[in-house]
Formats: sequence, C-alpha cells, structure tokens
Amino acid sequence: MAEKSRVKFNPVTKEMEIEGSESFVTTTLDKLQAMLSGSPAKKVAVKKEPKAVKAAPVKTDKKVRQSEKAPKVATGMKRGELSKSVMALINGSPEGISTAELKEKTGLKGIQIRNVLSSVTKRGKIRTVKRGVYVAA
Repeated sequence: MAEKSRVKFNPVTKEMEIEGSESFVTTTLDKLQAMLSGSPAKKVAVKKEPKAVKAAPVKTDKKVRQSEKAPKVATGMKRGELSKSVMALINGSPEGISTAELKEKTGLKGIQIRNVLSSVTKRGKIRTVKRGVYVAA
C-alpha cells in the first residue's frame, strides 16, 4: 500500500502535523523552519530509488515470404482512390467479400476499411449481405 505524505496546519492553534516517510518529514520540516526563521532554505539531498526497467520483447527469426505479406499502402493516395480500390475488389467478388479479406488484400487499416465501406454504402453502391460481408448493389 502506498504511504501518504501530508502536512496539516491548524491556523487557530498554530500547530503543524507532518506525516509521511522519514525523508519527507525531514525535508519538509527543514523547509518550514527555514521559512519561519527568514533564512534561505538549505538544500537537502534526497536519495531516489531507480525505476524498474521493463525487459525488451524478444524478437523471433520468422522469415515471411514476400507473397505472404500484405501490400504496402501508399500514404499519398488522393481522395477517392481508396474507395475505388475497395469497390474494385467488391465488384470482383459476386458472392461477397468480408472486411477481413478487404483488409488483407488492400493492406489498409481496419478503420480505413470501415470508413470507406460506410461512405460507399451511404451512396448506395454496395449493400450488406450479412454482417461484415459486402456485395455490389
């Protein structure tokens, strides 16, 4: 359980209560005494414990054939090119195509696929056969 450090001051009785670790109490008390006496506060060195470092993930030597990799998506595509490439794939599959297949074949991110499908569905160019499967309208 984390230890809570705090300073309480009662303005009526002018009493102070300091709770916390020993280093917190000593540094706070030194600062308060320096403020009350009017002299500049002296610096008190506090030892800090080093933070725990997470272990780096282990990389495996998996060799993937070039044909198995999804194609890279061009970042500089113009407006409408994403929907044209998705529409071409949907038109090419008469029984329908799933979002997972679209993601794999185009190399787009899932959110990009959903955005394109949403806009093309609103325009009436495709329809949903069942959840996640689309065909040309």
